[in-house]
Amino acid sequence: MDHRDFIDSIVENFIGGICAFLVDTDARLITPYYLNNGLYRMMGGSRAAVDQLFSNIRLSIIPEDLPVFEQGLHDILADDGAAEFEFRIVSVDGGLMWLRLHGNLYSREGSRNIISAVILDCTEEKTIEDELKRQSDYMHLLMDTDITFDFNCRTDVCVYRFARTDTLRHDTVVQGYLEQIPLSGLHEEDIKPYSKMLTSAMYHAHRDTIEFRSRGLINPGDDYRWYRANVVSIMGKEGYVSHVIGHIVDIHEDKLKEIELKLRADHDGLTGLMNKKATEELIAKMVAGYDEQTVGALMILDTDNFKGVNDNFGHRTGDHVLAAIGEIIKNNFKGMDVTGRIGGDEFMVFANNIVKAENAARLAEKVEAQVIHAFDDSELEGRVSLSIGIAVCPRDGKDFETLYKHADEALYYVKEHGKASWRIYGEG
Repeated sequence: MDHRDFIDSIVENFIGGICAFLVDTDARLITPYYLNNGLYRMMGGSRAAVDQLFSNIRLSIIPEDLPVFEQGLHDILADDGAAEFEFRIVSVDGGLMWLRLHGNLYSREGSRNIISAVILDCTEEKTIEDELKRQSDYMHLLMDTDITFDFNCRTDVCVYRFARTDTLRHDTVVQGYLEQIPLSGLHEEDIKPYSKMLTSAMYHAHRDTIEFRSRGLINPGDDYRWYRANVVSIMGKEGYVSHVIGHIVDIHEDKLKEIELKLRADHDGLTGLMNKKATEELIAKMVAGYDEQTVGALMILDTDNFKGVNDNFGHRTGDHVLAAIGEIIKNNFKGMDVTGRIGGDEFMVFANNIVKAENAARLAEKVEAQVIHAFDDSELEGRVSLSIGIAVCPRDGKDFETLYKHADEALYYVKEHGKASWRIYGEG
């Protein structure tokens, strides 16, 4: 092996991204120029999916981190030396991923710039940093907190102490605490896990953290707010748990931001629909709760001849088509329906509680017609349609895997018989 082959082998097998990008400052486009094999392995997706992600990198970046990315790109293009910055993206599998980019300007010709960069996955490092910060916050909480509670396991009495100011505190005593938990203002979904946590702490040496929603905890009449309780069992002389003490902190604002980030991570940036992983998980959970009297429909919607649209009109037009289809799907399926984009040009819908199978056909016809006519009076007129495969729950399957298999078979039938139509599994 000569020196050149040896260097090429190192570059290709480096676990991380060694990349070059073409940056057109006039068109505000960032196009992959070279991506090594190590980047594809690091990202954990197919080459096509990773190429798509980096070709539309701005759409994949968490909005809060876009200014960091733009400033970092500006610093690289300023050609004052290498620049390094970190940002979060929605990865190819739908999760959140931290990337660290170290790059510099390689060449410039007018508005066309080539930058070279090393991209590393720093998700684990950032997670550890967050955990250390959480532990630090917890230690601070032990020394000074807004609310503390002391539950006496023997007397079933809980004493809450609220810190109003540095000099004024007040206590609230709750008799028969275990029976009062369902009436304490806890959100109905949090009563069971909170009770389970407390019961476990009563009978075993235990240290735990739980997040819950409660209203009126500090001020009567308050709406539900998010709190975090850090609890620990205190052992008595006899070797049994005598007290469970806890520290409660209001995490409402941070929790809302976390929920918002989770929602963004679960959704496709182009269409606003849920991504593949979130879609499948939610449908599986929904189907598991179905009985013989409830009827639902799993639909797989495939965009016909989408490659031709991309090849003839460009990726921007292709993105416009997908976004338009996503909007039509959102407008026709609402409430408890599940809507998602599960592939480049493929969508999935679970129409919940449709009463009878015929209604699935009506929905499919309606969506099909709207997609066909969405591009009338444009260069795409007559070029965009959907093929739709449908499986009815529970008739065609009582679990997600079976329903998907049967809807996919119905979709295949449509694709093989002219496209631009729909079919319910086992019918027609």
